Amino acid sequence: MAGVNEPWYSVCRYNIWLMKQQTVARRRLDDTLASPNTVSKTDVITIYTSPGSFPGYINSISAEAISSACINEIKQSANLEAVVKKAGKYKTGAAIFWDAHENKHIVLPPFPIAEDRTLINQLDASLLLEILDRKYTIGVMLVTWGSYAVGVFDGGNLIKSKVGTGYIHKKHKKGGSSQKRFARRTEEQKKDFLRKVGNRIDEIFAQFTLDHIFFGGNRLILKPLLPECRYLESKTEKISGRILDVRHADREVLNNSLSEIMKSVVFSF
Repeated sequence: MAGVNEPWYSVCRYNIWLMKQQTVARRRLDDTLASPNTVSKTDVITIYTSPGSFPGYINSISAEAISSACINEIKQSANLEAVVKKAGKYKTGAAIFWDAHENKHIVLPPFPIAEDRTLINQLDASLLLEILDRKYTIGVMLVTWGSYAVGVFDGGNLIKSKVGTGYIHKKHKKGGSSQKRFARRTEEQKKDFLRKVGNRIDEIFAQFTLDHIFFGGNRLILKPLLPECRYLESKTEKISGRILDVRHADREVLNNSLSEIMKSVVFSF
């Protein structure tokens, strides 16, 4: 790794060239981090940042205040465009485990980190693992134009769900008044479909106290869907910034969505 006294652009070039990004399930995270839950030694740092503090909290850490050769490397790595962009999508903060001589990781967990914390000469994954291992009640809404799947997971179990479809005209290829008429009809069909989905979400989600809500499908649907669902309008702070990649919403995709939700993004250097 480039030394602390080398120019910042040298450090950045190194990180970009060697940085590895992967999406990791909980059961593989311990192997990826390749360290015990808590390890004490010199020249290592653990940093936790809450969603609104990344990467600002890291940038505010004084290199003079911390006797570690790796704090400048951490700052450069945390401010890389790929890391900042992905962190902006997840909006969960970050957990950083940095060994000046061995493994260096920035982890974006699926659920928010509640505090900012710096641990010097210590690798401590306990807060991250606590977040990952906690039992959550999660609402999932998968919506594409013409199909939807809404469900609630309690721990690892799907305890309530509803799947359905709605007909929406495809684009009319001919021009003139006929095309405009079809366009108006399609817009009305989309509005009717969103009202239907909003009602289903209200019916299912209102029965539970949800910790988090995840949306998957066509990202352009979420904004017009919100006004059609009283529950979502009142719980916008619980909606994750992540958009799950879904081409068609059905029961099978809904059943598999939790495993995708539970994954963390890990940047390794």
